[in-house]
Amino acid sequence: MAEKEQSVATLVFPNEYLRQLNSIAGLTTQHVIYLKRKFVSKEGYELVRYPLSDCVSIEYREDLPVFKIAAGWLLLALLAFTVVMLAIYWGDLQPGTHIKIGALCLAAIWGVKVAFGGRRHRIEISLKDGSTLTWKSRAGERELMAPTVEKVVEFSRSAGLLHA
Repeated sequence: MAEKEQSVATLVFPNEYLRQLNSIAGLTTQHVIYLKRKFVSKEGYELVRYPLSDCVSIEYREDLPVFKIAAGWLLLALLAFTVVMLAIYWGDLQPGTHIKIGALCLAAIWGVKVAFGGRRHRIEISLKDGSTLTWKSRAGERELMAPTVEKVVEFSRSAGLLHA
């Protein structure tokens, strides 16, 4: 007798479908649910169910988005350069010059967040036909998605599919 299908984890919620196309949306005890981009449709996507029996391996790793981290460091360097130049040439500024301190502070906060908060989860599922289904958490969602990712890792380990 076949066991009843139960949800293991939801990786992409319905309100985020359009931002995470071509990504794994969820995992059940019998299927991998993949969010596939569909060009000629009203929604713009479709949910495709791949049987878990077609899976060869599930791989989990922590990922660093190098481009975002480099952009954060570049922004911080630019802000430091701006502050140093303002300190050096403060006396040469024209009267009535406005410096948007709030904008500089917001840019610094965003730069620090991007430069230091860039770790994310990445799950790759390899299928028998040679294709690979992937999911990446967004850079700021690492702690938020940790319990869900732990459920996926635990399930794939118990199913014998985890590939380290």
